[in-house]
Amino acid sequence: MAGNGKVAEEKEELKKGSLRTMPFVLASELSDRFAMAGFKANKVLYMQNELHLHLVQATNTLNFFGGTASLTPIVGGLIADSFAGRFWTIAAGSFIYLLLRLDLR
Repeated sequence: MAGNGKVAEEKEELKKGSLRTMPFVLASELSDRFAMAGFKANKVLYMQNELHLHLVQATNTLNFFGGTASLTPIVGGLIADSFAGRFWTIAAGSFIYLLLRLDLR
């Protein structure tokens, strides 16, 4: 049916998002959870042996760290959606990260 023009309209468009990206998101989250579990186990031992913290203090510190790490993306999303926009929020976050990295050296 070369004459009716439907062939050009039926050209398959690229799909974005949806179920095609779900395995990548799940794999990323799963690997993050495994890495964080290993990090926490080693960090508790480090805090107990090197910093001489009690088990409860070390666990509370790591739970506070995990909660803060989980909450900051939500705060960043609220700032991006309500005030600054995606680009400026990412730029400001990257700048703050850079300043903190330079201060640690």
